Amino acid sequence: MYKISLRLFLVIALTLIFIFSLTSCFLTDRNSEAENEENNREEDLTPELDTALYLPITQNSEAKITVVSSYAKSQEYAAAYNSLMQKFKDAGINFKTAYTVSDDPDLPQILIGDKIGATGDCYVDPHDLGEDGYVIRVIGNKIIVAGGTTESLATAIDIFRRDVLELDDSNTDIGNVAVLRSTNIFIRQYYPITSVTVGNNDLYGYDIVTDIFDEDLKYCADRLHTVLYDNAGYWLNVKSDSQSPSIYINKVPYAGDDGFRVYAHGKDLMIECAYPALLTDTFDVFISEFFTSLEEREINFGVDMYTIHISTLKYSDFGAVGDGVTDDFDAIKEAHIKANGTGQTVVADKGAVYYLGQHTSSISIKTNTVWSGATFIIDDREIAPTNSAKNYNVFSIEPSRKSYSVADIKSLSKGQTNVGRSFDGPTLLSIMYDGNKQYIRYGANQDNGASQQEIILVDKDGNVDPSTPIMWDYPSLTAVIAYSVDDAPITIKGGSFITRANAAPREYTYYKRGIGISRSNVTIDGIVHTITDEGDTGAPYNGFLAITYCNNLLVENATLTGHKVYKLSSDANNSMGTYDISIGSSNSVTFKNCSQTNSITDTKYWGIMGSNYCKNLTYDGCVFSRFDAHKGTHNATILNSEIGHQKFSVIGSGTLRVENTVIHGNSIVALRSDYGSTWDGDVILKDITLINTGTPTLISGSWVNHYFGYTCHLPANIIIDGIKLDKGNSFYILPNYNSEVASGMILGETNKNKLVLTESITIRNNVNGYTYYVSKNSTLYSGVEVTEE
Repeated sequence: MYKISLRLFLVIALTLIFIFSLTSCFLTDRNSEAENEENNREEDLTPELDTALYLPITQNSEAKITVVSSYAKSQEYAAAYNSLMQKFKDAGINFKTAYTVSDDPDLPQILIGDKIGATGDCYVDPHDLGEDGYVIRVIGNKIIVAGGTTESLATAIDIFRRDVLELDDSNTDIGNVAVLRSTNIFIRQYYPITSVTVGNNDLYGYDIVTDIFDEDLKYCADRLHTVLYDNAGYWLNVKSDSQSPSIYINKVPYAGDDGFRVYAHGKDLMIECAYPALLTDTFDVFISEFFTSLEEREINFGVDMYTIHISTLKYSDFGAVGDGVTDDFDAIKEAHIKANGTGQTVVADKGAVYYLGQHTSSISIKTNTVWSGATFIIDDREIAPTNSAKNYNVFSIEPSRKSYSVADIKSLSKGQTNVGRSFDGPTLLSIMYDGNKQYIRYGANQDNGASQQEIILVDKDGNVDPSTPIMWDYPSLTAVIAYSVDDAPITIKGGSFITRANAAPREYTYYKRGIGISRSNVTIDGIVHTITDEGDTGAPYNGFLAITYCNNLLVENATLTGHKVYKLSSDANNSMGTYDISIGSSNSVTFKNCSQTNSITDTKYWGIMGSNYCKNLTYDGCVFSRFDAHKGTHNATILNSEIGHQKFSVIGSGTLRVENTVIHGNSIVALRSDYGSTWDGDVILKDITLINTGTPTLISGSWVNHYFGYTCHLPANIIIDGIKLDKGNSFYILPNYNSEVASGMILGETNKNKLVLTESITIRNNVNGYTYYVSKNSTLYSGVEVTEE
């Protein structure tokens, strides 16, 4: 046994007493601390949150919501987002994060930005906010924080942190944070245009509809889209098709007299322009007037129509003086060049007198033109025959597309109904065969004829229009030229033209110097042409209205002038033909309600009209000195008219009809003897008054033993229905070929000019009891059947 000294015992005893005392104090302190901690916990416990009013963000320093944000963030967006998240991280609170919105409506989420797949009420279109706008709102269990741009989104995040969550630098107690469910902060960018309506319907939900493949229309749609968003906050999609209501931007054939119009059509807004070349510039004017002002306002497109006048331009806009002295040719030409490119109507200045001198070019017209109230002086006095200016018309009404050669039509036959190829649209074909000469003229102006030719109208599939049948056989074709006739119709209206006539030697040096017309679907309305300065000498004119290779031309309410007759210098017996109207290789040309300034019976003036190679020519309500077809017309009609001293002088084919007309002379129809006095078809003469001086021959002509390039015909069937004579009580019907010309000579096998005779004559309504005879040469016409009804 270990012995222990008294002194050592005392030391051990005292040590044990100290240790026991220390342990007892320590246990007492631990129990007291635990008791105090439990008491403190009971005092700091947060009251239960009313989740009907609040959506918790954190509770007892735990995250209660998921944060959804874009994967890619701009610098501004990232800085604001990180500032928000850092506040919670500093307190040891970390949120779950995601990049897409959950479909579970009960899952609490903070939705930040617009690239997170939000739909329905949770989706905020940034365009509805504008560049400076933002929104902070609670929808169910979702908190939406969005901005119109990344910059305004960053602003929204900062406001959400600072003002909604109240997490500024001085507040670090973020263990329990909640957001009122009624939170709805909506800040929209300020716009000077507070609203845009169409018939009181707001533009929200509208689209902009146009042809997005048309560059100009797409420009206008994009321009409107931008300005509506920038100045009014409406984001409208541009589409090629949409349901109503929408804004429609269209090119149209007609947009009112002004050419550009904007109007409400029900809930739709219609923006229309009839001048495609002017669309973008005009649209910019519209945008500027309505949308670019900084003044605060509302815009309502109601029933009133907004228009911009772009339909016309004036000669004076291009420097035309109109004083009757200054040569305005170049200024007028520039005006039409501009209009031809834009489609605008050209308008002469009322009261202007435009002087037009010598020029070796023409003024091209391709659009509507209004000459009413203006005068044009065409001065030819100093233009010598050697001056090339005489070979140009002053104005040329031209097609929108050039003619072109067709190489793949090799031959054609008389009566053929399809040419064997297609075209872009209706087309006038000029066909020619050099292998045969026709219209071999006989008499004072005899010649060797011209290549066989005619014009035919075909549709896009190559079908020949029945009104322009193929008249001859073409075993081969030397040339086929196509003239498109689908031009948009245009009208040339009014204008008083004065030709100061040339004083050239009396030779066949024809002058043009008028208005050339080679465009289809044209109306010339109300033009007046007079002639001055016709002296002792002068060269002939080709025609003030010179019509070639066109289809469907109407000249109405025109007043024209017959030209003075000049004898050829080398032949005093040869009167030179000179015209105010010439028509060549054209179809469906009509003169309606037209007249001439000089007497239609004054032989000092040449017949007003001459034509060649035409089909379907018509006078209706005209008082003219002449209707003439030199080298033939297929179908000719005169209605309600009066024809003067140079008569109805024709050759051709088809139906020749004269009705309700007064004709001066001893015949109604004068078949031209210099081209064989031929009409291969029928003749209808109804309600005719003949101002005759002797016993008339209703259809006159003559026969010579001359080959004209074709077989000659007298009209096959003739109807005479209601004839009134000014003198006498009898008439002959067919040409009075001299009685000594035996039928065997005219019809003989050895003759150059064989003749096909008339088959039948029908007499109707001979109320005056006139005595009529087929001809003086009764033997020749013995086989003609005559019927009176």
